[in-house]
Amino acid sequence: MEFVHYLQPDDGLRFAYGDIQLLPPIPEVPKAENPATAPAEEPPADSAATLPPAEQEKSAEEEPAAEQPAEEVPPPEEKPPEIPEETIEELEEEKSYGYLDYVPYGQYYAVDYWFGDATWKKSAELGFNGQTGNTETTSLRVGAKIRREGAATIFTSEFKHLRTSDKEGLTQNNAFFKHKLDWPLKLHENWSLFENTSLEYDEFKAFDMRLVFNGGVSYKPYKTDATDWTLSVGSGFSQEFGSPQKGIIPEATMGSDFSHKITDSQKIALNTDFFPAFAADQGYRFTVDASYTVALDHGLSFKLSAFDRYDSTPNDRKRNDLDYACLLLWEF
Repeated sequence: MEFVHYLQPDDGLRFAYGDIQLLPPIPEVPKAENPATAPAEEPPADSAATLPPAEQEKSAEEEPAAEQPAEEVPPPEEKPPEIPEETIEELEEEKSYGYLDYVPYGQYYAVDYWFGDATWKKSAELGFNGQTGNTETTSLRVGAKIRREGAATIFTSEFKHLRTSDKEGLTQNNAFFKHKLDWPLKLHENWSLFENTSLEYDEFKAFDMRLVFNGGVSYKPYKTDATDWTLSVGSGFSQEFGSPQKGIIPEATMGSDFSHKITDSQKIALNTDFFPAFAADQGYRFTVDASYTVALDHGLSFKLSAFDRYDSTPNDRKRNDLDYACLLLWEF
């Protein structure tokens, strides 16, 4: 009986039985020959068996003993090569999900869930002073800063508000918000792309609010453990709301961001941004932000700050505004 197994992609499996096949005919057995006429048989190959016992013992002594096969020795177990710790760290970094590469299971409301594991730095600052007597003045300044450094992006955001009043009322009331996003390039660690957005509110300016958006490329000409210097260039636009100057103003952007640790507890920082408009009659702007910080205990620091703003088209207002303050900074 024959069993045949067919595989049909469309119809699945199909079984069939073949027909019974007949066995071939049994061959004929040759007839025995007459012993008288049959030729003499050849002696068996093992002729030693027909020898007398004495000669069998002699031949057994002359024949060498059969070689026994050597026992197989298992090969020694090969130990896996040792991987350096640096290579292990690199492999672990490659497995990390990074920026928009892989979303692992976790807390979906956390930023790291969506943009990968990162290092966070957060700080808040507060400055307050006042005077009573012949002159009554109060001044308040608050601010906050967040920095997130991930595998593929560096996000920075800061906010500050300044308010000063005397007997006649408010003499200063402004607020600033700035956000920056950097994408370090894999071609070279010193180059990166950036996007920058800022909002400025000032009650004593000719505008109610100014929006600035720009982007471009950044380069680090010098970077060490103590010093970090970044140059940037790009283009974008600005628009003022509640101002005599209407419409969107295309403009270029050039900036320098420098920070240096004098000692483990002292640090200086200087940030400069220049915004020339593409049209010559629309003027230009620049800002300078300088600070000196001395670290205290428990995450507290003492900070001296100066912030200067210059606008070549102030619309019947002063072109220059300088804010300076002594602040208490808390990093957490």
